[in-house]
Amino acid sequence: MRYLFYTNYQSGNSGLSNGIMSIEVGVILAHLTNRLLVLDGNVSPPANVVTYDGRVNNHRPSRVTDLVDIPVPWVEPNEVDLSGLENLELTNLSLMDLALYFPKTLDLSTSDAQSFARDRTHWLTVTGEHDRIPLLKLSESPGVPGTQRHRDNLSYYSYLFYLDNETRKSVYRLLQRMQAKRAFAELAQRVARNIGPFNAVHLRRGDFKVTYGVTTLDRKPCEAIEAMDQAFGRKEPLVIVTDERDDPFFTELKLAYPNHYFIDWHILDNYGAEFAALPQTDSLSLAYLSQLVAAESKEFIGTMTSTFTGLIQRYRGNRGKNEAFRYLWNELPEEGERLERGRHAISDCIPIEQLSGPYSWNRVSQLLNPAWMREWPESFLTSDVVATGSLSHAETSNGSPIVIAPYAAAPVTQPALYVSFENLQIGVFCSDSTVLKRLAPELGVQPGTQARNVIRSFDVSLSGASCCIEERGLVAEKVFCNRAQLPAMLKQRIASTFAQVRHRYAWLLAAAFSRAGRGLVVAGEIEAASDSLTLALQAQGWELLDGGLFAVRVDDLMILPFGARAQPEGAGTRSGRVATPLERLIVATRVPQHVREASIAPLSPATAVAALIGVSLDFHADQHRAVTSLCRMVEGRPAAQLHFSRASEAAQLVSRWTEAPLEAAA
Repeated sequence: MRYLFYTNYQSGNSGLSNGIMSIEVGVILAHLTNRLLVLDGNVSPPANVVTYDGRVNNHRPSRVTDLVDIPVPWVEPNEVDLSGLENLELTNLSLMDLALYFPKTLDLSTSDAQSFARDRTHWLTVTGEHDRIPLLKLSESPGVPGTQRHRDNLSYYSYLFYLDNETRKSVYRLLQRMQAKRAFAELAQRVARNIGPFNAVHLRRGDFKVTYGVTTLDRKPCEAIEAMDQAFGRKEPLVIVTDERDDPFFTELKLAYPNHYFIDWHILDNYGAEFAALPQTDSLSLAYLSQLVAAESKEFIGTMTSTFTGLIQRYRGNRGKNEAFRYLWNELPEEGERLERGRHAISDCIPIEQLSGPYSWNRVSQLLNPAWMREWPESFLTSDVVATGSLSHAETSNGSPIVIAPYAAAPVTQPALYVSFENLQIGVFCSDSTVLKRLAPELGVQPGTQARNVIRSFDVSLSGASCCIEERGLVAEKVFCNRAQLPAMLKQRIASTFAQVRHRYAWLLAAAFSRAGRGLVVAGEIEAASDSLTLALQAQGWELLDGGLFAVRVDDLMILPFGARAQPEGAGTRSGRVATPLERLIVATRVPQHVREASIAPLSPATAVAALIGVSLDFHADQHRAVTSLCRMVEGRPAAQLHFSRASEAAQLVSRWTEAPLEAAA
């Protein structure tokens, strides 16, 4: 008996997809050398363990061999006695640093072989001399000579094995049998079929937050949305593959793509009995199911440098899907860039696919490690390749582009406004463009504002004097109002949406003013922009930032109306909707006309918070958060109670109060 002793990558102490990739190499090598595979490090990968509130059984963790059929004879090391056998380590290098070639008669001096190798100079094969040795080994110890590096048995097989057509045909037929075990494959197909045609995104965050050489901690939800908008329709079902459903990062994505499925939880919630009947019911088997479901998607976008993404892309290619190798963003750092866990300087300026050559890995940036940073179309088990063993190499980059698409808004056929707030937008659509034109100033929409990072859209329809506000793409409650009420009602719907994804803000149904760069909030009995107190304050030089609804950013107490700009645009212009520091607060109360004199008196912080609760848009949704934000607002900011009957007198009194030193006003 002849043996191949093969150690799984990092002795199995890595991630699920890394383990599948590594074991594939051992399977192929055992097949090519006609040896019994002794699989060392066949343990449960520790990198994908999630508790799921106790709904999975992590006491019986899955190994790769529990999830995937192994199409060659194999044993565990403790099942065979290898002591005393003559043995030979095939290499003292990591697999990513060499190329394996079969048969041994291949000519390595050809331009095709050199293109396959790219920058690798070490070639390895098994010769007749090896045949007489009963035990060949491809372990991971000792380390690479002359270095401190561990030997790693990790590479995508498409990049590792240089084969002739007949050998490739035999390898691909072998790999056709190295598939998901039947129970997992059937459940994944059922889940995908029941969702219907869908798109999928793999957004890896968990362990990437502490991984060197990725930009996870510096990325924003709007970047993911912009990338997805290039390939996905907002109304189409979206399968989200992640093990961090509750990460606040996903809040905006859920609003932008309301028909979404966090596929792991979807399986547990809707296929709990079927999942419980599987041979393995731990978080690893659930992750593998999620991977299989995502492979059935119409379009897919993944996370660069994630092997979990790479296998989804390969499985899609195997199914004959048009796999375009799309990624959410560029993870390649500038050369010499300092790397930290979870972050490095974002380097979207680096061209990803910039070179030429017959193999896909010839055409990408040299900063990308072809062994594991992405999968390649050369791995696809298409019917032509399996039948003939031949590969088709396009000389241009059209064959296997890496796509990190810039944002390009879909064409809009219906008139629309895009309301902006802190890098988010909400679309407002109406067939009557004159209605939108009247709404634009109230919503702070600048002329020519283009769609970018739209997280939700509303349709406004008209019938005589009545209006209807309805969320686009969802069967949701409709809001009816008359035309005079439309701006206020629409602003409340929009602000409620922004409040769901921007928690560090207090949203107030009040009026905000600015004079000489100082912000004033007036709550209580003050209404529309035509209110007498509003007009009187404007006559005193106060500029109206927003007369009905705005936000205060809790971290720095900046007043932010819809469409707020960072600073005034253009010399000599009025400030308009500009982020303005909050300096003072007033609670206004109208008194009967016979009370001739207006009065203004300090309010304690507790009394001010109690008054502001009545105008807080957030309070009904999250009382604790709303009160906390309001308390932060009144800390160190003078608040006063204004009683008045005549607006002009009240405005003069307010102006004098705001000009007093802060200590005197408090």
